Amino acid sequence: MSDGVLDPFVDRVQALLVKLDDRQRKALARDISRHLRGSQAKRIRENKNPDGSHYEERKPQPEMRKRKGSLRMFRKIHRTKNLRAVASADVASVGFTGFANQIARVHQYGLRDRVNERGLQHKYPERKLLGLTNEERDYIEETMVKYIDDALN
Repeated sequence: MSDGVLDPFVDRVQALLVKLDDRQRKALARDISRHLRGSQAKRIRENKNPDGSHYEERKPQPEMRKRKGSLRMFRKIHRTKNLRAVASADVASVGFTGFANQIARVHQYGLRDRVNERGLQHKYPERKLLGLTNEERDYIEETMVKYIDDALN
C-alpha cells in the first residue's frame, strides 16, 4: 500500500536515512515490515478497519448457521503463508500472495467478484484489510529515529 501517509516524515529524515548503509536500512525495513505484518494480521483477525471501525457485516448465510464460529470473515487470510512481510534496503512492505491476493483486493476496494462456479456475481462492500493505524505510524517513526540515532552515535 503506497498511499503517501508517511511522505512528510520521510521527507524530513531523508538526509539522515542516507547516512545508514544498506545493511542498516535493510534491518530497519525488516523490523518495520515484521511489526506491520503482525499488527495487520491481528487487526484482520479482529475484523477491524485501520480506523478502528468494524468491517461491514456479512450477508446472512443460511448454511453457515449450522457451523460454529464460521460467521467470522477472513479466518485464514491473515496467516503467514498468505500475508507476507518483504524488506529490502529501500522498501518495507506487507502484502498478500496467491489466491489470497485476489480475495483481499476485492474486499480492500469493494469490487465485484464471482461468488460461485455458475458465474453469480456480487459487489462486496469495502473492507480495508491493509492500512496504517496511528499506532503503526508512530511505531514506524520511532523505529526510524532509533535506527538513525544508533547510526549517528
